[in-house]
Amino acid sequence: MDWKRAGELRERVGDKRFAAEMINRINDPKFDTKEFSLGGLYEALGRPNLGKEKEISNRILKEADFEIQESVDSTMFPKITGSLINRVIQEAYNKAQGMTDALVTVMQSSVRDETIVGFTDDHELMEVPEGIEYTRGAIGEKYHKIRNRKWGRIVPLTEEVIKFDQTGQMMMRAAQVGESASIRKDKEIFDKVLSITESGDYASWRPAGTATALYSATSNDPYTSGTIANEIADVLSDETDLDAAYTAAASFTDEQGEVIMFNPKILLVGAPLRGTANKIINSQSTLIATYNSGVTNPWHNEVQVISSSYVNSLQSATHWYLGDFKKQFIFTEVFPLQTFQAKPGNEKEFDSDVIYQMKARWMGGCGAISNRYVIESTGGS
Repeated sequence: MDWKRAGELRERVGDKRFAAEMINRINDPKFDTKEFSLGGLYEALGRPNLGKEKEISNRILKEADFEIQESVDSTMFPKITGSLINRVIQEAYNKAQGMTDALVTVMQSSVRDETIVGFTDDHELMEVPEGIEYTRGAIGEKYHKIRNRKWGRIVPLTEEVIKFDQTGQMMMRAAQVGESASIRKDKEIFDKVLSITESGDYASWRPAGTATALYSATSNDPYTSGTIANEIADVLSDETDLDAAYTAAASFTDEQGEVIMFNPKILLVGAPLRGTANKIINSQSTLIATYNSGVTNPWHNEVQVISSSYVNSLQSATHWYLGDFKKQFIFTEVFPLQTFQAKPGNEKEFDSDVIYQMKARWMGGCGAISNRYVIESTGGS
């Protein structure tokens, strides 16, 4: 970008029009943020006073020194740089987003401790003899709790960064904040999907508001009688191990004892099992060693493979999961990633030569609303 011409443009069209042109250009998807220069903008704006404090000197004063003026730094410079930082944060956040969106259903929330309400329906049809009234079904309420949390970070813009034109460093820090916001969201979701936290308000599964172990050989849903085994110990080596998980889920029933249709869509594994999982799903022929190579693989392209180091780092290298994750896990979003700019005049301006501050934040939570749609295998660990 030619900042000399940018300065000439400002003199020609005025401050407000220049600021609008710059912000529109930054927000244009075709604009390369690497072309931006804090020093260039500073020069184009005529070297404005960046801080609110005034330098004290013993020079001869003039009448104009006592005129009250609206400083250019309180309008144009923060708005233009704020638009740049916002774009860098958002782009880094979107770029860093992993596969977790495929594991949850997003639901808007407006409270700290969200209640996901459902119903236990007495929906089974009964035989109606001639002349006899129909049997009325009862509806009972059930609910699951998901606790929301707010996460955020501040990006400070110092006087030195502007005057020494350290644009690259500023954008790198902003990008790191955006990436960190995405990683924090991934951690929150994997913590619940893998059932790492099993106690307290932030437990993975809180039926009726009580923290309960999600995966177990005797997993207990308080809204049903009896227990289910949604945890197995098969080592993932060929398609028969997926059969074992499918068979375990085939016995699951709902509150009325009706069979649940288990339709797995994702095979979730850690990094060490990525190759094995892809071989099982992508191979047209069986991987069973005792079978002929021409035998068809019944799991070919049946599910999507997602691999993440969170699985092996938070659980173990042998853990794997099969199921319809979106049916089991909800991500409650109070608000998505947002960026804000601090108002001029905060104490950091004077204490630390921080000219402007940008804040990035998001708020949400994740949790299970059922224990019947995902099977966990410890892989023998």
